[in-house]
Amino acid sequence: MKRTTLSGININMKKMQEIQEKLSSGKQINRPSDDPSGARKVLGLKGEESQVQQYLDNVMATKEQINFTFNTLDGIYEILSQIKSLTIQASNDTLGQPERQVVAAELNELMESVLQNVNTDNNGRYIFSGTKTSTSPFSATRDSNGRISSVSYSGNNEEIKYQIGSNTYIQVNTPGGALFQDNAIFSTLISLRDELESSTYDSSTFLGLRNNLDTATNTILTETTNFGAKANRLELTTNSLNNSLAALKESISYTEDADVASLIMDLKNQENILQSSLETGARIIQPSLLDFLG
Repeated sequence: MKRTTLSGININMKKMQEIQEKLSSGKQINRPSDDPSGARKVLGLKGEESQVQQYLDNVMATKEQINFTFNTLDGIYEILSQIKSLTIQASNDTLGQPERQVVAAELNELMESVLQNVNTDNNGRYIFSGTKTSTSPFSATRDSNGRISSVSYSGNNEEIKYQIGSNTYIQVNTPGGALFQDNAIFSTLISLRDELESSTYDSSTFLGLRNNLDTATNTILTETTNFGAKANRLELTTNSLNNSLAALKESISYTEDADVASLIMDLKNQENILQSSLETGARIIQPSLLDFLG
């Protein structure tokens, strides 16, 4: 009887210690042995949570780069639109060579702005160099007057992609070789300037160059629009990932976190049981002690 009572007291005290540990940590599961099935579930959920958080981190980094590239492309498009307006003005047959040379000078300055923009870097990483982000993509050869005579590309046409979901990737760059060099933007601008300055100016040649510029400008507009669409897509992806993350955190909490109110009730019950066991034990032990002394 005494052994049974003492064993019951020990079991009761152990349960109280377990409850107090859960109250202290706020966790229902403090070690795998507390609930092997629940522990495995929490481990799996936390793995999913970590993966979703990584996707969300990638989206945040991607959004910054996408928006930066969009703004740069939009700026280049605006400059090309200004050049287009100048070329329309220069096509007026009433203009003489002196007036065309003034337009050519303005065009030359705007071309310098285009060159500056295509060599834009974002925190030291050139955005139009493909994967060669530490290399300035475009370099100009200049004539004796310091004016651009040709432009070469030093980047590559490799894509940079970030994973923003399971089997879901998004391209965050647009290599300048394909976008600017293959569309002959600089060679067209140089030819437009030189034609305007030529003493043998030919309106039909100039019109053909204008058409080439229109095609190149439309290509830039299309790419700008693409990056705007990517920015919108990332906003939707951000919302979706945040919802997934919240759902996972809720599932983890439901499985892992302690029900404090229920544990407090359990603790009070165990305290009552312990008190009762101690009183019973005292009644058993007292006669035995008297028998021993007697």
